[in-house]
Amino acid sequence: MLTPLLSILLVYAAAIVAVHAFHAWHKRREGREVHYILVTSNHERQIEWYVRALGLYAWVTGKRIGLTVLDLHSDDATLGILRRLQGLAGMELSVTTDESVLSRAGGSEDSDVTTIDLRNPHEARQIPYV
Repeated sequence: MLTPLLSILLVYAAAIVAVHAFHAWHKRREGREVHYILVTSNHERQIEWYVRALGLYAWVTGKRIGLTVLDLHSDDATLGILRRLQGLAGMELSVTTDESVLSRAGGSEDSDVTTIDLRNPHEARQIPYV
């Protein structure tokens, strides 16, 4: 059995570790926003997984994630799925059909912007956890 003094020291050490871990997580969360622009067209089979993967990434890393989905002429349920996912915690999701969002992508200095054209299947590899 542990002596009472050793037990107190172990609890104190665990509290110190917890406080430092929380501080590091909080500090990382206050950092710059990571912003993704996904270009889609008829991606109803994959889009929910991509959005949920980014949400999981935001939750695990504690980073703020902004997600803009540019839909180019989808004639399937892609837009409906995206509208249903707009309340997903951990990130800010916006859906647009305005192609000018691509030209404005580099305008924000307080966020890193990554554009992923999902019409090219190899670009989906840039999404974390996919």
